[in-house]
Amino acid sequence: MPEIYVMNEKPRIEDLLEEVVLWKTYRDICRSKPIDTINLYMDLAEEEKQKLISPGARQDFAELCEAGCFQPILAGIVMLLRYAPRLEAFWTELVGRPDNREKATRNLESAAQTLEGIFSGVIATENEGKSTELERIGRLPISRLVSELRFHTRLIGLASSISSETETRSPSEFAKYLVSSYVRSMTGRFHDRSVSGLVSEVYGSPEYNEVAHRMWRNRNYERIEKHFSGMTRFLVKMSVVIAQTP
Repeated sequence: MPEIYVMNEKPRIEDLLEEVVLWKTYRDICRSKPIDTINLYMDLAEEEKQKLISPGARQDFAELCEAGCFQPILAGIVMLLRYAPRLEAFWTELVGRPDNREKATRNLESAAQTLEGIFSGVIATENEGKSTELERIGRLPISRLVSELRFHTRLIGLASSISSETETRSPSEFAKYLVSSYVRSMTGRFHDRSVSGLVSEVYGSPEYNEVAHRMWRNRNYERIEKHFSGMTRFLVKMSVVIAQTP
């Protein structure tokens, strides 16, 4: 079956005023740290690209960027592809038992609030950039521990949202949809050969080729698209904003 070409779905920067304000605000906050967000994201993207061991996969990544994908966002999706299989057991437990999701998020948030209440002074000192005794002995600072607890709370929330109600069976399936949808929106084509090359490399599945990916897409893409097209649109908007905002 020949690949269907469509117009890419990139919006104009002039139509993204709210997103530009959001990005500039975030960037200014980072610069006050100081953190150069653009260089940071580009470095992380290059690091993720270098994790692609085979020259073919690296070429696939480069070709998708040349076709219109924004490298930091594409690298972030490749990272999601890489870590998705590690979340499978976690996913099965959380998605399979809603009572566990609710209990876990309550307990984690309660633990974070308890630490904040007991160690409020210590956390304030850490947030000012002052070293702590815990760091000197190689342990996590209290503020970092609170942040980690809240990260896992958000992760459980993500697993809860990508559940059976959204007709998405696993993190890996969601990641394959997201890379396909993002590439199509940014370039106007699915680029099944290049996308399958990335999936094959990351999952260590040499038999997963262009034909296999197109068959997977034909069976699953529209089902997942109904629920997660908004996420793709957000990634596309932020690609335009980050790439074009001076």
